[in-house]
Amino acid sequence: MNKKEYEKELMEKIVHSIEIYDKNKLLSSVIITGSFGRHEPTYSFNKDGELVLKSDIEIALIYKGNIKKRVNMLIENIAKDYTEDLNLMAISENRIKKIYNFNYSILIPKFKTLFTYDLYNGSYTLLGYDFLKKNNVLLQEVDLYEAKRLIANRIGELIYLQNQPFIENKNYLRKQWKGKLAIALGSAWLLCEEKYVSAYKQQNKIINANSADIKKVFGDGFIDDYNKIFKFLRESGAEYEISDNILKEYVYKFEEYYKQFNVDCSKVNNCARKLKYLIKYVKATKKIDVYKIEDKILQSLIDKYINGDTDLNSIAEIWHKVIY
Repeated sequence: MNKKEYEKELMEKIVHSIEIYDKNKLLSSVIITGSFGRHEPTYSFNKDGELVLKSDIEIALIYKGNIKKRVNMLIENIAKDYTEDLNLMAISENRIKKIYNFNYSILIPKFKTLFTYDLYNGSYTLLGYDFLKKNNVLLQEVDLYEAKRLIANRIGELIYLQNQPFIENKNYLRKQWKGKLAIALGSAWLLCEEKYVSAYKQQNKIINANSADIKKVFGDGFIDDYNKIFKFLRESGAEYEISDNILKEYVYKFEEYYKQFNVDCSKVNNCARKLKYLIKYVKATKKIDVYKIEDKILQSLIDKYINGDTDLNSIAEIWHKVIY
């Protein structure tokens, strides 16, 4: 089976699953986002030459009213029918109509998260009402702090996941996680330079077209590393593992570049989100600290990763409990 046939059958199966389990019509819309929403999921081939999906499938389930618990039960029922990694997200109709960043919001935010931008610029409606055609999110509306989030969250994912004993095929996944961090550096630079687009393939073209400017930030070797990783992760090319020290150097150079923007906290977090971080932080650390909790964790991840500090693993654990 080729990629197009597989993706067509998979989407048909998802529609069928929703029609089976959503008997009470809880959902008003189903949106495919992430790599499938951009029509660029990642594949590889196993030893028998069979197609193997490497991307997760991000699906936004849009619901109306105060029924999130019922939608979460629906998510459990749908997910159990798949061997693929389904990332099913319950998003309120109010949120998608008013372009909120989170489900529980009162005021329309001036700044948007990168997820919100990608939802409206790199997704499509699979089933139900097409809310995406009614609204638009501009790149200029995205909070520049999202660049730091992007880098730090990839570091957190890399450190936390590679320390989990239950994960199989860890050598391959390590290459993948390191590669995702390198790709995130390119995406973060594009965001800072107001050149960001949702589609990875388009990002690749823009980065290569601006290689001279990229080299000023990351050095001469970045473009070559980036392209090898891109072929590995996005084009089913040969496996490639970037050196740990070189990757740390790239993160350090981005940090130096990012300082010019003087951004040290998020402009998108509402009170509910800040309270959630505070509660989780107190549970995770047994400490009370209300000042820029998210930035303390993310910046600590970046700094300790660059310096190779021995307590990086413990920070990654806190990141996983509070932010992930």
